[in-house]
Amino acid sequence: MCYRPCIEGEVAADAPMPTGRPLGGQGLGPEGHQIDPTKPSKATDALSERLGAIHPDLTWQFGAGEGSQHCLTVSSGGVAQVRPLAERWLRAAPRPDETWEFRSSQQRDPNALTNVLEIAGHRLDLSDTRFHVESDADDLRIHVGVHHPAYASLAEEVRGQVTFLLLDWLLGEDDVERWVGHVVSLTEAPAGLVIGREVVAAVSDIAARREPDEWTMGQWEDRDGAPGLARFRRGVRWIDHPMLDRHQVLSAGYAAQDNGLPADSTVLDQLRHVESELESVLGSRGLIVAIESHRGVRTCHAYTDGDDQNVDAALAEAAPRWGATLAARPDPAWTEVRQFTG
Repeated sequence: MCYRPCIEGEVAADAPMPTGRPLGGQGLGPEGHQIDPTKPSKATDALSERLGAIHPDLTWQFGAGEGSQHCLTVSSGGVAQVRPLAERWLRAAPRPDETWEFRSSQQRDPNALTNVLEIAGHRLDLSDTRFHVESDADDLRIHVGVHHPAYASLAEEVRGQVTFLLLDWLLGEDDVERWVGHVVSLTEAPAGLVIGREVVAAVSDIAARREPDEWTMGQWEDRDGAPGLARFRRGVRWIDHPMLDRHQVLSAGYAAQDNGLPADSTVLDQLRHVESELESVLGSRGLIVAIESHRGVRTCHAYTDGDDQNVDAALAEAAPRWGATLAARPDPAWTEVRQFTG
């Protein structure tokens, strides 16, 4: 359990954050629940202890709110397996008021890149940061190189930490996950480096091309030359549905041509009926991400809330009626469908 590093004006990367109160709205002190914003205290220790009881990888920080005076952010720190817990924490948090609001991920703060960061005995003027950006329209992502003149003198681990802090501040934690592909820390400055607002513009351009509910067709051949067909939501990202962390794999056999694809329109109608039934069972409790046809088997990839035992039971009851088998496993980052979602 730890603070997530941040800067306010000029401050060390391991400095404590401003004012706070603990989970569940219980007061840490007198009226206003105020604590000293300049140093750790029993109150911040209590907050760390309570969050650590939820999961040791959760990080937290205090900062200025948008609609409230202060904000408490509880974040997974980029760990996909922990993000559903941060989201559940947010849903259980008190309603925002004049003093407090709550978030489950680090919000963008591009003004942070005008400040000085002290880390590992070094002082970095963040206004010297430059970026190399490549847009990937097919995968709807950008690939980013981050350069700072001080990188050559920083240890590799520290460079990586600074790089992801910079991207979180520039884009926000969720948009880093949503739009950023490959990331590299550059110790030397290549040609064509740009400032931060060009990275934001590249993300905005990619985001404008996305239709999360649009289905795309794809085809491939396996090692033996057998063809496969797929329909998938190319623009959907797990970070858009952080509670849907359980991969439901529904597989049903069908009458096939010699090449393994559906035999005729009648077979296709039967398969589409199963997909329609699956959508009805899921309702708002899950999402079909991709559907494959290959070697006489139709495979539907759906994601549901791992804490929702009712949807698990409903799918298990329905699968035999559809002539299908069901397998379910945790996959919070949707790694098993990245070939479809990018």
